[in-house]
Amino acid sequence: MTMMLLLQIVAWFIVMAVLMSLIEHQIHAKLMHRKPTFYWLRDLRARKKIFDSHALLHHRQYRESFADEPVPHGEDKGIRLNLREGLIESLPVTILLAPFSVIGAIMFPVVVCLHHLMWNQIHMEMHKPEGRFFANWPGYKRLARHHYLHHRYPNKNFNVAIPVGDLIFGTMAKPTAADYEAMAAEGLL
Repeated sequence: MTMMLLLQIVAWFIVMAVLMSLIEHQIHAKLMHRKPTFYWLRDLRARKKIFDSHALLHHRQYRESFADEPVPHGEDKGIRLNLREGLIESLPVTILLAPFSVIGAIMFPVVVCLHHLMWNQIHMEMHKPEGRFFANWPGYKRLARHHYLHHRYPNKNFNVAIPVGDLIFGTMAKPTAADYEAMAAEGLL
C-alpha cells in the first residue's frame, strides 16, 4: 500500500467520523428530542416511536439516577443502536459518495458500524454499568460526564460517542459546581 493511499484512507476516515458525529447530533436533537411539528409527521408511527422511546421513556428512566442495574441481553433495546439499520441507513450517503471516491464510499459504512459498536458499548456502560474494560479510562469518563450533562440538560450534549457535533453546533453544556458534585456521586470524576 502506498503512502498516498494510506493518507487517503486516514483522511476519509476522519472526514466520515466527523460526518457521523454531525448526523448523530442532528438525529438526536431533531428526531429524538422534538415532537413532530408538521401534522403529517405526527401520524407516522416510527417517528412517534423514536420520540417517545427516547425523550419520554429513556430520559424519564435516567433523570433521577444516571445508571442502574445491568439487564439481560435483549432487554436493553431502548438504549442500543441497531447495526443492521445503521448499515441500511448509510446506503444513500454511500451511493452519493461512490462516483467521487470509492474509498469514501467504503469508509462511510465502516465508520457507521464502528460508531454504532462504540456507541452501544459506552452507552450501556453509562446507564447499565458492568465494569467493562474501558470503564476507568479517562476518555470514557469524559464521554460519560458529557452524556450525564445531557440527561441534566436535555437540550445540550446530543453526541454520545464523538462530541464534535456539539462543538460545531454550540450545544456543549457547561457544568456547574452542583453538576460536578452530582457527577462525583455517580462515580464519573
